[in-house]
Amino acid sequence: MRFILIRHGETEWNKTGQYQGQADIPLSERGRAQVAALGKRFENISVDAVYASPLSRAYDTARAIAEPKGLPIQCMDGFKELNFGEWDGLTKEQLTEQFGDPFVRYRTEPFHYPMPGEKSLSRARLRVGSALEDIKEIYRHTGKTVVVAAHGGILKLAIFHLLDMGSRLYRCIELDNTSLTVIDVEEDRCILRVLNDSHHLDGLRWEKQPDPS
Repeated sequence: MRFILIRHGETEWNKTGQYQGQADIPLSERGRAQVAALGKRFENISVDAVYASPLSRAYDTARAIAEPKGLPIQCMDGFKELNFGEWDGLTKEQLTEQFGDPFVRYRTEPFHYPMPGEKSLSRARLRVGSALEDIKEIYRHTGKTVVVAAHGGILKLAIFHLLDMGSRLYRCIELDNTSLTVIDVEEDRCILRVLNDSHHLDGLRWEKQPDPS
C-alpha cells in the first residue's frame, strides 16, 4: 500500500508564526488557494481512501482531494495536531520571553523536554503510530493508496513511525503547507519515495511559510 501524507494549507497563525496546536484555526485566503492547487494536482492521481485530522484546516485540505473523487473523509483523533496547551496562540519570541528555559529546551531537544498539554512528543508519536497501524491493518497487501491530511508536527511523527527513524532528526525536517510526502509499505520495510513536494504551488505568487513547531 501507499501513504500520501499531506500537510494542511496555510492559516493566518502560520503566517504570523503562532503556535496553533489543537486550536481550530481555519485556512487563510492563501491557504485556500494552496488547497485549490493541491486539488488540481490530484485530478490524475488515483486515491482509494482519505483520512484526516478533525481540525478544519486539515479536513478542508482533505476535501479538495476527496470530494472530486466521491470519497468520504474519515476523521481520526490520532491525527490531531500536537496539544501545546498554554503555548497556543504565541510566537517563538513570545514563548521565549514568557516561559524562558522550559520552552528553549523543548525547541532544542523536543523529545527530551516536556510541553504543556501533550506533555511529550513520545506520547504523541504513540497515538499517531496507533492510527497508522489501524489503517495499515485495513489496507496492507492491497496495493491501495491512502491519503492522510494532517499537521506538520504530526506528519513528521508519522514519517518517523513508518520509517522507524530516531528522534534526533525531528528538528531537521520541515513540511511546507499542502506538501506531499509519499511512503510505500512493503512486506519487510517502508520506503520513502517523496519528501515535502509542493511543486503544485509554483504558480502561486506567495512565499511558503515554515511551521513554528
